[in-house]
Amino acid sequence: MHKRDAREFEVFVHTVGTQLLHAADLLTGDRQRAERRVERALAHTCLKWSRLPSQDPVRTAWRALMAGYLDPWRPGPRGHDHELPDAGEPFTTLDRLGRLERAAVVLRLYARLDEYDAAEAMGLPVETVSEAWRRGMAQVLAGGGLVRAAPVGVREATDLAAGAEAYR
Repeated sequence: MHKRDAREFEVFVHTVGTQLLHAADLLTGDRQRAERRVERALAHTCLKWSRLPSQDPVRTAWRALMAGYLDPWRPGPRGHDHELPDAGEPFTTLDRLGRLERAAVVLRLYARLDEYDAAEAMGLPVETVSEAWRRGMAQVLAGGGLVRAAPVGVREATDLAAGAEAYR
């Protein structure tokens, strides 16, 4: 990667990495798993960096993150055999959602993507994502409301950039 590309990628990680890590944290409910997924998504984006048009790195990173999450052969948000957490934990409401519903809620509500961008990130038709959003929000509201999670700091996003560079 050229120096100019490396600087542009670092800026990209500072602007998008925080949002990706926050979303991955909400998707997985596990900080270490979230960091690994974001590192993989950023590494995937980094490998394609010089060939991507100006808007495509964001789409590429979201798509890579969601592909890693939605892959049916990977463990679910809490692994295979874990029970739901205690009511006091911040991920309780999201933990009750299926993988597809959880992804739709996180992308639409927390990442603030519209249904078309969420569908593109998930690699699914808009209708499928819209239905998953409706089901997920119905479960969230029936479960007592929404969760609130703290956004990720810039330092953590910088650490993820270093991790992504290590994959090159």
